[in-house]
Amino acid sequence: MQTIDLFLGRIGRLLAFLASLCLVVMMFQICLDVGGRYLFGKPMPSTLEIVSDWWMPALIFLPLLNVEWRNENIAVDLFYQGLGPKAQALLDAFALICFGAFLALIAYAGFEQALRAYRQGEFIVGMIPVITWPPRFFLPVAGFLTALLCLVRAAGAVSRAASSQTQNSDQ
Repeated sequence: MQTIDLFLGRIGRLLAFLASLCLVVMMFQICLDVGGRYLFGKPMPSTLEIVSDWWMPALIFLPLLNVEWRNENIAVDLFYQGLGPKAQALLDAFALICFGAFLALIAYAGFEQALRAYRQGEFIVGMIPVITWPPRFFLPVAGFLTALLCLVRAAGAVSRAASSQTQNSDQ
């Protein structure tokens, strides 16, 4: 399980790096668009379409695995801190299974939409045609990988709960 967790962590860092590259390219493209519009009266063609259909989905979905791997999702732990280690581990497992199942369902629906877009060769006609089907796969890929990480970590939490029970019974 530890090996899978570390492997998913590496993939998460790679996806987060790709998202940061997308951010830099997006900023550069917007600067060129604004500069071209106000300095030369010629904006970059289809900037709005490219930003909204390529760069924004990349910024939203690609870092998802890295955020979960680093345990940086928002958590409210009002009662959690007062529980014992076994109860915390079981609660962790429950939350991870619920989050993983939610992500798997969302990723599955996104995968169906991405396949439909791929089959149709989806694109938007702006100043220039912009192919829009490839970024449709950002959500399913990131969602499935993050769901897998959640399941791996849920198994680890169940293992922690079982080991804390055996430690308590030994004492």
